[in-house]
Amino acid sequence: MDVILSVDVETYDGDYERDVYACGHGLPFILDTCGADAPATHYVEALGATRWGGEWLRRICADIQSVGHEVQLHVHPVVAKIEGFEDHEDVLHHRDQETQRMLLAEGIVQLNKAGVENVTSFRAGDLAASEETLAAMKDVGLSVSSNRDLDQKSSIRSQLNDFFPIRNDVSERDGTIDVPVHACKSPYPFLDREYRHLEISAMGLSEMCDALVKMEQAGYACACILTHPGEFFRKRAERIQPIRKNQRRLKGLVNFVQRHDRLEWATMTTFIEEDRGDHAQPAPVHLNPVYSAMRVGEQIFDRVLARL
Repeated sequence: MDVILSVDVETYDGDYERDVYACGHGLPFILDTCGADAPATHYVEALGATRWGGEWLRRICADIQSVGHEVQLHVHPVVAKIEGFEDHEDVLHHRDQETQRMLLAEGIVQLNKAGVENVTSFRAGDLAASEETLAAMKDVGLSVSSNRDLDQKSSIRSQLNDFFPIRNDVSERDGTIDVPVHACKSPYPFLDREYRHLEISAMGLSEMCDALVKMEQAGYACACILTHPGEFFRKRAERIQPIRKNQRRLKGLVNFVQRHDRLEWATMTTFIEEDRGDHAQPAPVHLNPVYSAMRVGEQIFDRVLARL
């Protein structure tokens, strides 16, 4: 089974040095940890270049591509500065189809200027995508979506969770393929709600590795994991403090997948190119209650330690 690490790279105020690089604890940590052997798909927010210029976007894309990882399109409308466009809110699907098409087209232009040639996939900020978003994607030549997530505690903006014929796995409709951020059933719905998604800051290492094995056995087409540079550091006044818990999780995950003979790292592009389709609805994967309890304890300890 292919494992896709998807990284949302973004800033809301133009401070890329702090929000993305973070003294080496953000994007550089991800690139160094994954290296060429675990290539990730980085959904890079591109509309910020219309407000703060393209220098940082060029640097980010060059750093990602220099280690063999790929760049795809991510947009947050609220950071755009485009003549005639009002940046008053960040929910993409609140805009009409033509406005969405304009924002996606502008994002592709900015990525092209930053040295990214093959832009085929799109993830909306906060997964705020709808059927109109898919139509706008088609208009600008984007054929791969990653805009579903059953974890409604964390991802509450997606309008597509029930649109595709296969829930919680790779699915195609009207010529668009969607690869969701995969989610598993939580043993503690009173804490997590029904689902817990595959995210570095959301699952413990043992919990996630066990889930990947179960997903492979259940016949999932792939496992798409979410992370952000900001999951690996905290901002404390003028200081950047690494989050060791999450750093250990990513390092352990990379090693686990590389050692497992039935799991393999893939980018969104390599997965789509090799996928043969004809998928069936896989059974939901249930998280191990012991591993989930360990995660809860680990996160409580981490928060207490951070305050101290």
